[in-house]
Amino acid sequence: MLYTSNQLRDRHSVRSYTTDPIPAPALAVLQQEVEAVNTEYASEGVRFVLCLDSPAAFGSFKKSYGFFRNVKNYFVAIVDSSGANAREVAGYAGERLVMAAVANGLGTCFVAATYDASRVSVEMSATESIAFLITVGVASEEKGFIAGLVERMTHRKSVEPEEFYDTDLAFYNLAEAEDRLRYLRAGLRAIAAAPSALNKQPVRVWLGEDTYLHAGLAMTGDYTDIDLGIAKFNFQNVTPGKWEWGVGGRFMTR
Repeated sequence: MLYTSNQLRDRHSVRSYTTDPIPAPALAVLQQEVEAVNTEYASEGVRFVLCLDSPAAFGSFKKSYGFFRNVKNYFVAIVDSSGANAREVAGYAGERLVMAAVANGLGTCFVAATYDASRVSVEMSATESIAFLITVGVASEEKGFIAGLVERMTHRKSVEPEEFYDTDLAFYNLAEAEDRLRYLRAGLRAIAAAPSALNKQPVRVWLGEDTYLHAGLAMTGDYTDIDLGIAKFNFQNVTPGKWEWGVGGRFMTR
């Protein structure tokens, strides 16, 4: 399913949930999406597990207390060390699950560290590890003091779409690139709407001398490869093509 620019922009991180269960129709969609993602990306070393009614991972005082409210449902992103781009692919697939949840009236939030991994009840092989979690549930208007403070502190500063075009690496300036690629502005807006670990928003694109659009990172860090996958999903949703995996990967138009 493709999502509109407005849907991508309307998505926001939710840290406070009601105690209501996920409605059955929405839950069926999420389970179908997990199955589809696991089938499609198994060869990339990526799979997801949807944990339901399992609050323990967010009950630790040291890890999560106060940052989230009533989290009991979440997707677990599991990556295998054999997958060269597994974390990037997991970010891409994770954003796909996020948008499916949002389209069905649910709240979500990517969570990289503020959870207790020892209390996540999933079976993994010796070569697998958890890349991140995505909380999911019925959003609540009520927020604890710490959760509200975290949301205010992490509220995204406005970044103009053109800032995601890397003029240092580009062979063509932005005006020339937009003239050649009519979809580019929509793609940049979609990148601007993508969630990002620590709000770093490190993903950049540029039009190279080879006349291909490339995607890369303005900085490296623990989660920037995941951010790259998330941004590629958003870009690809509103543009006519498909990204290659990896830093520097080309956008192959249809």
